[in-house]
Amino acid sequence: MRISLSTPVAPNRRPTGTCRMRIAVAMSGSVAAVLAFGGVATAQPLPVPIDPLAVISSIAEPAKPALYNAAQDNLVKGEYDVGLASLDALALAAPSDPNVAALQAFYRNAADDPSGRDAALERLGSIDPAVHDSVDRAIGIITTSAESPVDYAPVFDGRRTAIVALGFGLENDGSMRDELVQRLESAAAAAQTSPESPIVVTGGNPQNGTAEADAMRDWLVGDGIDESRIHVEDAADSTVQNALLSQPILDSIGVNSIVIATSDNHVRRAASDFGIAGSTVIGAATVDAQSPPAIAALGPDSRLGLTVDATKVVGIPRTY
Repeated sequence: MRISLSTPVAPNRRPTGTCRMRIAVAMSGSVAAVLAFGGVATAQPLPVPIDPLAVISSIAEPAKPALYNAAQDNLVKGEYDVGLASLDALALAAPSDPNVAALQAFYRNAADDPSGRDAALERLGSIDPAVHDSVDRAIGIITTSAESPVDYAPVFDGRRTAIVALGFGLENDGSMRDELVQRLESAAAAAQTSPESPIVVTGGNPQNGTAEADAMRDWLVGDGIDESRIHVEDAADSTVQNALLSQPILDSIGVNSIVIATSDNHVRRAASDFGIAGSTVIGAATVDAQSPPAIAALGPDSRLGLTVDATKVVGIPRTY
C-alpha cells in the first residue's frame, strides 16, 4: 500500500483551509487504514493540518510490538499485501530497526517483488551491514534451493562429506513411521556409496521415552552401519532446528559438505535451511541413484515455507 503525500492543486493557488482539512482527513484515513490492516487501532486525535510522518510515528511507535506481530501473523500465512503494508508503516516509525527492513526484504522477495526487495536490502545495508549480508545470502540460497536440479548422485569427499538424515514424527509408542524408514533407507544407501562418510541423525520430539534420532541410530546400526560413524542430534523439533543444531556437530567433525536424506517433498526446504545455517549442500540421498525421483522446481509463488524458515535461521524475531 502506498500513502499519497500530495493532492492536485490549481495553478497559482494555495489550498484553502477547507482543502487542508480534506488533505488531513484523507491522510488520517490512509494511515489508519495501514495500521488497521496490521491489526492495530488508535483513538488518538490527529492534529489538523498534519505532518504525515509525525502522524504515522505517533501512532505506530507506541504500537510497535502489536504492529510487528500482526505483520508477522499475516506474512507467515502468505497475506503479503496486508503484512507488508504493516511493515511499511512501521518502517516509517522505526527507520533504524534492522528486523523490519529484513522482513521487508524477505517477504518482498517471496511476493516476487524484486525492486521492493532490493530497496529494502539497500536500506538494511545502511542500518546494519552484518544483518544485510546474512539476509542477502539467505535470499540467494532460497533461490538456488528452489530452482536448482537436485543431485541424487553427488560426488562424496570421503569423511569430509556427511550424510544428514532428518527425523520424522514417531508413533505414540516410539516406533518409526514408514516415511522415516524411507529416509533411513536412503541414508543407508548413501553410507554404502561412501563408507568413510560420517552420518548425522537429527530429530527430537520423543515419544514413549525415545527421541527420533535415537530410533534412527538404532535402525541404522541394525542395518549394519558402524555405530562409530553415527552422530546424534536429539533435540530438534523442526527443520529449522535440524539445521541449526546439527551445524555445530558438522563443524566439530570437520565436514565441509553434506548430502541430505529426507522425503522427496522436503528436500528443497531442508537444503535451504541447512545452506542458510552454514552447510554446503551438494545433493540428496536416495535408495536408487540410477532412478532418482523427479523434484519439481518451486516457482516464486511457492517459496513461502522456505522464506518463513529463513527468517528463523537468520534469527529475525517472530514476535516483539
